Amino acid sequence: MIKLSDYLDYLNNEIIQARKRADENAIAIAKEYAKHEYLKYFTAPRYALPSVKMEIPLKIADIDADEKYNFKMNEDQLIGEVNERIRLVNREKRMNITEISKKQIQSEDFRSIFKKLESTDQKFGKLPTTEVVKLDLKSTIKTLNTGIFRPQDGTSDTEINELKEIFSSVLLNKYKLVNSKLNNIYIDPNTTSAEDKDKLFINLQVSMEAEGIRIVSYKDKDGKEVEQITFE
Repeated sequence: MIKLSDYLDYLNNEIIQARKRADENAIAIAKEYAKHEYLKYFTAPRYALPSVKMEIPLKIADIDADEKYNFKMNEDQLIGEVNERIRLVNREKRMNITEISKKQIQSEDFRSIFKKLESTDQKFGKLPTTEVVKLDLKSTIKTLNTGIFRPQDGTSDTEINELKEIFSSVLLNKYKLVNSKLNNIYIDPNTTSAEDKDKLFINLQVSMEAEGIRIVSYKDKDGKEVEQITFE
């Protein structure tokens, strides 16, 4: 993979070097004209590149970006989504997880979790999945008086783990993307591979206008050497 900025810098440098070699060749030709018996009366040819336009197909290989998320807590919505998933799991996996109430998530343990998630949002680089994984949800869920503990048949751990997954999924849904910062675009100049037909392509149009720069050295009244840069 190549950074798009590095690729454009490479193209710019190659065009500059091509212009330099063209000027060096023009100087060499002019010297030959000056020494020639008849050509010295003619103007030596020099061809300029006033502008260069390129249309380049590129394949997007990867995008490096930082995102900022907002965690918005609504107790009624959370209860509704959790219980809806509990009912779905009970039907599909033949479990008997008891639905939770609003009072249960108002415990100190749950409030601490919600407060922690709210304190780490709105920051670049804080991914919701990472923040939720850090939570000790399993221990907090064990404090719920949901009636899912049935040590005699050995199903309590399974149902606790299932409830943990339900809470994790619902909490992730409470995050909303609010901002994104692009760091780098990585590209692949090779766009001929058959397996790349489903990849994202861009058609880069580059137009470069020629501009000259001249450096003239001279000595000022105090005898110090000064360089003067002029743009042409």
